[in-house]
Amino acid sequence: MSDRKPTLLIIDDIIDNLMLLGEAMSPEYTVRVATGGKQGLDLALQPPQPDLILLDIMMPGLDGYEVCRRLKADNRTKHIPVIFLSALDKESDELQGLDAGAVDFITKPFKLEIVRARISTQIELLRMRQQLQDARLRAEAASQSKSVFLANMSHEIRTPMSAIIGMTDLALEKAVDAQQRKYLETVKLSADSLLSLINDILDFSKIEAGQMELDEHTFILAEAVEAAVRTVSVLSKEKGLDILVDIASDVPEAMEGDRLRFRQIILNLLSNAIKFSEHGPIRIQVTLADSGPETLTIQVSVIDKGIGVKADKVSSIFSAFSQEDSSVSRKFGGTGLGLAICRQLCELMDGSISVESEQGKGSTFTFTVIFGRAVAVPLPTIYSSPESVTVQPLRILLVEDNPANRFLLRVVLEKFKHQVTEATDGIEALHVLLEHDDFDLILSDVQMPRLDGYSLTRIIRSFEKGEALTAEIATKLEEELNEQLRKHLYGRHRLIIAMTANAMSGDQEKCFAAGMDDYLTKPVNKEQLNATLQRWLLAT
Repeated sequence: MSDRKPTLLIIDDIIDNLMLLGEAMSPEYTVRVATGGKQGLDLALQPPQPDLILLDIMMPGLDGYEVCRRLKADNRTKHIPVIFLSALDKESDELQGLDAGAVDFITKPFKLEIVRARISTQIELLRMRQQLQDARLRAEAASQSKSVFLANMSHEIRTPMSAIIGMTDLALEKAVDAQQRKYLETVKLSADSLLSLINDILDFSKIEAGQMELDEHTFILAEAVEAAVRTVSVLSKEKGLDILVDIASDVPEAMEGDRLRFRQIILNLLSNAIKFSEHGPIRIQVTLADSGPETLTIQVSVIDKGIGVKADKVSSIFSAFSQEDSSVSRKFGGTGLGLAICRQLCELMDGSISVESEQGKGSTFTFTVIFGRAVAVPLPTIYSSPESVTVQPLRILLVEDNPANRFLLRVVLEKFKHQVTEATDGIEALHVLLEHDDFDLILSDVQMPRLDGYSLTRIIRSFEKGEALTAEIATKLEEELNEQLRKHLYGRHRLIIAMTANAMSGDQEKCFAAGMDDYLTKPVNKEQLNATLQRWLLAT
């Protein structure tokens, strides 16, 4: 609209009114006129559509009220503002006009200056709405671009990180020399720190983009707290810090909520407490702050005797990228994202977080979250080392384009006595399946050249069911290969487990929508991999 004069449609059965208004408005607007309601409705659909309609009420055939109602009922014209011009001057007439969908009502006889001013106001409001709409679309496009960038960044960074962490673990198992072990442990610690940083950035970005979704299930609260403590136990033991847990007796055993995000908040607070403390103990206190018919408000306090927070920094400590001062960052590391993520996760769970601190004497971080009441208590999780469970050897087709990760996964899988056949992308995997199709499962990366894991899975699933491929996927296969696979793959479901370095919202759903049976996020560690294989082995 900014590149042209606004178009004004005047609908009135009085020719003199059309001529008067048309002549008065033509210097500022492109004026089109209609002498009746039906003609006006037709003109409202013709390009360029009017930016505003001046509409008389008392007309033969369709009156103005009916014309306005039809305009507002049609998706093609409902956005066009309508101003009534009428000799009717009762308040009820004006209310009926506004109820029909008009934005204004001017009574005849009218002054041209008033009509011109009212039109100008509505055109300016329309222009502002369009600018806001354009800004919203640009923001959504920018958010989408940001999500794509973060997904790509996640993949590009996590893929080599998988190899670095995995190969370091393997080297540590073989290292005998103490100096070599020290070097490798330093590499492992640095890689774990880098991965933690990547996870923080991605979590923060997902929450900021509104992509963080809670995964709510029934869980045992004590297990979630214990899992967080167990995760940091190595760090706490290295510094000689005891972690004491006190769960009030009135706190229900089980509740409905996102166990992993609840654990993540506690884990972040514990990690900070260990990082900033030289002596303990560190205490975790869990209480029931409120209890309703369907909800539970859980309050958790993490208390340390660390360096504390300066009084003038307390108000900003939960802001993104905020730390007490640069010396804290230099001495203890970190980006200042952890507490910002804690605040955002608490708010996602309808809670809040606060801190009481005295510099040099310690801090107490307290947060609340709201969970649902659990209908039943789930069976407690039995924690055991995945390596302590013997998994019978499996025949595995490994589909991975990254050579380092392919080598790492082969070494790990063969350590558990599995037989591994490799393919570097989806096309090669399909050729392998044609040659010998006796695999117990397919372990496939999702982002690969030529044919990615999603398309590979869709092809396999379609042929298993005897269904035709979509036109988009069919173009990725040669016709001869298409026909051979259609006959060869029909009739048997093949177990497919996805591996992805993407970590954005919806990645897991994309895997399941493509037909994959399970989902692993890179870096894939050997315990996670073995536990997944064990689960599916038992399921089959």
